[in-house]
Amino acid sequence: MSFNDEINVLKAGGFPLCACCCSECTMAGGENFALSAKFCCFSAGIGFKAAVAAAAATFGADQMGAGKAGKAAAAIAAAGIVDQFDPNECDVNFCDSVWDDDRGCCELVCKVCCCYYELQCPPGTDIGIGACGIRCCAQDDESPPEQEMMMG
Repeated sequence: MSFNDEINVLKAGGFPLCACCCSECTMAGGENFALSAKFCCFSAGIGFKAAVAAAAATFGADQMGAGKAGKAAAAIAAAGIVDQFDPNECDVNFCDSVWDDDRGCCELVCKVCCCYYELQCPPGTDIGIGACGIRCCAQDDESPPEQEMMMG
């Protein structure tokens, strides 16, 4: 499972503040920072360590007088180095399906501190409708176990 798929697990067990089919804001525990985006068959995600390394490299390149290309190259190199030590920090895919039930065609997921935000187009079945800790009309990944009929 890629970083982009695992980031959606962050909202599990969260407290939905507001959810309306294609947009959701939830209070959730777990990682303090994560960012994931999908557009058609391209998806990318970055975790806290890689984001800090990329920001530090960009700042360093700026201090040395690098242009936009130099700053971008430094940020990508720093994130890549962090990803070598922790493979779950940075993920880029060019061969995702154009559309699927969980992520739709376009999706943006951002987790900062305890706030998890998801925006998806077209609306999927994983967001549903919710407010103040109550969620309805959302399809859960885990189905309840089937019950067997007792014969008396």
